[in-house]
Amino acid sequence: MSNADPNWWSCPYCGGANGFDAASCAHCGAQLRDPDASELFTTVAVDNAEVVPPAAPFGPDSMWSTAPTVDPFGGPDGVVDAEAVDGPPLFTGLTGGSSSGRNDDTNGLAAAIGRLSELEQDAAAVPFSVCATMIEHDEIVLAAVAGQMLGQAAAVVMTNRRVLVVNARRWQPIVDVYTLGPDLLVRERHDRDVASLTFSQGERLSTVDAISQVGIAVELADRLGRRV
Repeated sequence: MSNADPNWWSCPYCGGANGFDAASCAHCGAQLRDPDASELFTTVAVDNAEVVPPAAPFGPDSMWSTAPTVDPFGGPDGVVDAEAVDGPPLFTGLTGGSSSGRNDDTNGLAAAIGRLSELEQDAAAVPFSVCATMIEHDEIVLAAVAGQMLGQAAAVVMTNRRVLVVNARRWQPIVDVYTLGPDLLVRERHDRDVASLTFSQGERLSTVDAISQVGIAVELADRLGRRV
């Protein structure tokens, strides 16, 4: 009997080839089956065989090494070294500055927003960002306030050309644009702590309330010079 014969299996002790019906190994004499059992294969040989533990499973715990790695940017403790990154600096917000001077506030929007509290800036970050994308390169921001419109955070940005009223409605903010002109009317109402602004032009109308910066709201309405 050799391993060239299709009807063979190897002895678990010596590895020698034996026939399927062999009760003992023809090479080492080890018992391969129980003579009192009817099954061809039994656990006689297996019980005396060496058990080899399976290889470690391939899973999430074995995918990652806990050995220390080298920071590709050269920063300590995993902190990215800004000088080692090729490209513009990380975005720091509309009011954030840049030590490299590459975040110039040419339109004055960041300066106008900087007059608001940090809480107001954060709450109206989305509408202010929308306004930032709409302002032309030669357009100048004169005033900006934050409040609420239709239950959402909102921003009012007045430039030397128009008034932008934007809220933070998810996925589709409301954007109202009013061109400066004799037909643009603004109604400003306030008490000591809160103000509201209503803009109307033709059939369009927008109201932003819950404005905590009362002085800036009054200033914006006075700049338009058409308080009603």
